[in-house]
Formats: sequence, C-alpha cells, structure tokens
Amino acid sequence: MNVLFIANDDLRPMIPGMKPEDSPYDYMVTPNLDKFIEEAVTFTNAHVQFAECGPSRASILFGRRPDTTQVYDLYNNPRETMNLNAKTIPELFKDEGYYTVGVGKIFHDGHSSNNSDPVSWSTDYGDDYFMGSDNYPSCGGSNSWMAVDEDKTGQVQDSTVRDRAVELLTNFSKGTDLSEDQPFFLAVGLRKPHLPFIVPQEFYDLYPKESIELTPNDYAPWDMPSVAYASWELQGYQDVADTNFTGQINETLDSSKALEEVRGYQAAVSYTDHNVGVLLDTLKDLNLQDNTIVVYWGDHGWKLGHHGAWCKHTNFREDTNSPIIIRVPGASAAITDSLIEHVDLAATLADIAGLTPLPTCPANDPGSVDRCTEGQSFKRLIEDPSLEWKNASYSQYIRGKVMGYSMTTKTARFTAWVAFDTEKNVTDWSNLQAEYYEHTTDPLENRNLANLDEFAADVAEMFEQVKAGWRATSSTIKH
Repeated sequence: MNVLFIANDDLRPMIPGMKPEDSPYDYMVTPNLDKFIEEAVTFTNAHVQFAECGPSRASILFGRRPDTTQVYDLYNNPRETMNLNAKTIPELFKDEGYYTVGVGKIFHDGHSSNNSDPVSWSTDYGDDYFMGSDNYPSCGGSNSWMAVDEDKTGQVQDSTVRDRAVELLTNFSKGTDLSEDQPFFLAVGLRKPHLPFIVPQEFYDLYPKESIELTPNDYAPWDMPSVAYASWELQGYQDVADTNFTGQINETLDSSKALEEVRGYQAAVSYTDHNVGVLLDTLKDLNLQDNTIVVYWGDHGWKLGHHGAWCKHTNFREDTNSPIIIRVPGASAAITDSLIEHVDLAATLADIAGLTPLPTCPANDPGSVDRCTEGQSFKRLIEDPSLEWKNASYSQYIRGKVMGYSMTTKTARFTAWVAFDTEKNVTDWSNLQAEYYEHTTDPLENRNLANLDEFAADVAEMFEQVKAGWRATSSTIKH
C-alpha cells in the first residue's frame, strides 16, 4: 500500500464539508476537500501538541511529545536534543522497503531539520527541490498579502511544489525510481495558508471584499492570565506595522486591515484546496487511488482576530485544533468528533500500513530510544468511528521560563501555566496560573472560570489530570 502524506501549514478547520449539514463556514470555497471528506474519515477534534510550526512538526514526525523532543522553538533539531537515530514517519517506511521522497515543507526549514532531514528520504534532491522555489521569498515584498499571477515562475511556491508532486506520482505510476513492486511514501508540504497570503488572483476573486466578516469575539477572555496571550507575528509585515498595531492585550487591529487579512487567509485556503484537488485527481487518473493511503493534516490552527489576537502561539482551541483527514482504500467514509492528537499519526500510519508496530516510549528517558512513540494508533477509530476514544488531548506552549500545559476534553479546556527550567527540562508545579473554559456554555473560550470559588473543585481535579499527563489518559482508551 502506497502513502500520500500531505502536510499543510496553519490550517483552521474551516472546511464546509467537515460539518456538511450546518457548517459555520459555508461561505468557504473548498470543493476538493469537501469531496475528499466524502471518501475519507475526518477527525474534526484533532489537536496538535504545540501551536508553532517547528515544535509541532517535530512532535508529529518523530511521534513524540514536545517535552521529549525538547523542541520549543524554530531552531532546535530533535536529532540533537533527543537522539541522533530517532525514527521519523518517513524513515519508518523507508526502513521497511518503501521508496520515500518529499517535496515542499514537511519538516520545518533550516537547522531545525538539517534542511528537511535528509536521513528520512530514499533520495536527496536538495533543499531547493523541497522548498519549491528559491525566488519565492522576494515575491510580495514585506507585505502580509498579495494577489499574483500563477503563471509567473517563482511567484507562488506551492504551485511549484504541486507540480513536482504530480511529476513524482507520474513517475511512480510508470515504475520510475521504484524497484519491482516497491511501494512509495510521498510527502507533499503545502505552505498556504501560512503568511504572507501570496495567492493567485483567481482565489481572491472568490471572496468579494464586501462579503468578508470579522470574528465576533475580538477581545481577550475575561480574567485571562496575561501569559496565555500572544499576538506578535502579523505586525512583522510592513503593511500591518504601518497601522501601528502592536498586538497588546485587547488592542484591536484596524478593521479595514483586519478584513484584508481574513480575506487573504480565506483565499489561501481555497488555493490549497485547489492544489490538494490536483494531487487527488492525479492519483485517480494514474490508477493509484485504490492502493494509496492518503493523509491530510495541518500543523496547527490559526487565529483571525479571535480574542483580539492573530496567528498562533497560544493554547487556545483556535490554535491547537487542526484537522486530520485519512482515506484508506476499502474503509468507509465518516466524520467524527472523537478526540485524537497529531502525535498519534506515527503509530496510526505504521498500523494501517502493516509496518512493525511502534512500542510506547518508556517513561524514563523516552528520547533515547530509536524506535518508539508517545502517541496511540487510532486505526480502530478509522474502522469504527463511533468508538469512544481518548478523554483528553494534551498541548503546551512556552513563554520564557513558564510553560503552559493544556488539556482539552470533550467539554472543556484547562491550562496550567507553571515555572519551567529550560536548561534542565524540569517543571515546577507549585506556582500556578490557570485557565478553565467550559466549552458546553462557552465554546469560544471567552470566560476563564479558573479563579471562581464555585469551580475550585473542578480546577483542582483537572490540575491533577494535567500533571498526570497523557500516560494516565492513554490507559482509558478502549482497545
């Protein structure tokens, strides 16, 4: 069985097909992803372990949690902080005879992956091939968005990535590069809707300016600890900096600029939908669809003015919730809100593809083991999406010497902000700032209940659950 592994930057779950009967995003134009959802199992309640590209991708691709990879930024490399020989998802497949190749952004760029982690792949095309275009960074200047002409080489990076992926699939269908009967693992990394929103004009045209609406909760949650907040990425672009927006708590971006950013994000999602559609159509046209597992995932979510903030870098559900969609030949399509975690992908793909099962990493020094995981396979959930699964997912985010450990359940989110020694990788749980949002009555996380006496017992219980962590939760899964 082949694998097409599609990674997406900054992907909010705003695809109408994820909730076809009553979608809050029915204004979005995503026909290809909507169609894909009709053929796949869609996990609407999937959460990343760290809402930033580098740490999230390290966790996903190595199948281990951030406190094991010790990657909390865009620089550190898991092969240096953890174990030089730790196995990645593509490497697991490579070790069992697959031809593994990638194009686009799979690992985070630069030192954090030694330029796309060469050891994971069967061949090395070089970093320019992975990244799609060395001309791309100059396109659009320093502004946060731009409508461009896709036909101009180098202007739209994902178009180059898409076309190279199509070329690889075409070669595979002819047996090029493959040994006899050798399966392939093709990873395709699409950057959009990552900033800057440099997207072909036709996708901006899908969203007339007068149709754009802003989020209703453009203010920080009531009684939120300031450490929980961040909004610094967007004003790094000149057009936003020119509005004098600084990203302080309850500072609202100028409405005209905010509307531009929302429109740019929506256009970028539709552009990505188009590129995914080309890949899926190519699989079908080449008669590869019936023997290829397709996995589509985002590395984290994204705020579009929610809580007055933009981009990621927090533990809010807007940041941690990013969809996972998997099509397995022969499996029935379904949409499930069962909780899963992106760190589960390594174990799940190994399980689906029939690789040697991944053991759970030991609690003592989990980074020292070459081949293990801190996630759990959800293959059985793909086979039967009605199953009860995890009762919690776990995320975290660092602020200097404070770590926010966050737990999402089916009805709430709780975060403990505690002292964290970055040199020793040790947590001090004694000095707590907490967040508690009840999703049943407050789905947008606008009111922090953690400091109210009436919720003291709930807060104490959830604090102990966060301290116990994922290992305690994993024992509740019905295998």
